[in-house]
Amino acid sequence: MSLYFLKMKTMIACYFLLFGHVLLSTVAVMAKDLPGGRFTRKRDVSSQSLLENTCNNKRLDLVFIIDSSRSVRPYDFEKVKEFILTILQFLDISPDATRVGLIQYGSTVKHEFSLKTFRRKQEIERAVRRMMHLATGTMTGLAIQYAVNIAFSESEGARPLNQNVPRIIMIVTDGRPQDPVAEIAAKARNSGILIFAIGVGRVDMNTLKSIGSEPHEEHIFLVANFSQIETLTSVFQTKLCDGGVWRSQGLLLPPFLRECLHNICCFKN
Repeated sequence: MSLYFLKMKTMIACYFLLFGHVLLSTVAVMAKDLPGGRFTRKRDVSSQSLLENTCNNKRLDLVFIIDSSRSVRPYDFEKVKEFILTILQFLDISPDATRVGLIQYGSTVKHEFSLKTFRRKQEIERAVRRMMHLATGTMTGLAIQYAVNIAFSESEGARPLNQNVPRIIMIVTDGRPQDPVAEIAAKARNSGILIFAIGVGRVDMNTLKSIGSEPHEEHIFLVANFSQIETLTSVFQTKLCDGGVWRSQGLLLPPFLRECLHNICCFKN
């Protein structure tokens, strides 16, 4: 009997902790829109200004992984660069807010810049514009593995896991991988990385599903050609800036509270 009451007390304590954490998180979000608040949004600004300011103060570690294989024509490669530049417009780039890295891949992986390389948006934009097309194979699995092992390492600028900063991969590909990808992508997702998979043209949907996070309808996108990729801009603005990432990953809890809830859910009599 005493063991039963001990379990009940533990469950009640954890639920109170969870309620308090949710309440504080909700108050913090609501405070951003209060008049005079430090993060007050301006409602009367132009659409371009809104685009640039929507992600104000969002803490993200975001790594783009770009298919630079020979099947991607030079014109299409430029379209991908334009898409990245458009995404950058609404991100709040700084060491304390959103950090951005970029990998492109063909037969090999080229780490264009890491999460710690640039501190200002203008520097990242210049680096994206200078990026050269590799025009080789399609080693998608190798690129994802590189992201897990290196791009999201603390030595390359990723923030420690205990800071609960969302880690995100946005991968753009137009073909079938020439190497295994499912197991590597699963390892990335299991490590806490959220993966958005963007397929262009005749991409195998099963391949995209093996890469992207679940639910697939929120993390996998398919467009007919590279000219249409910019139609996804508003989708990612919502997901990255307006809470879509947090809804996808679930509530970001402190480690002690995650462990507490895990013990409740997984307790066996």
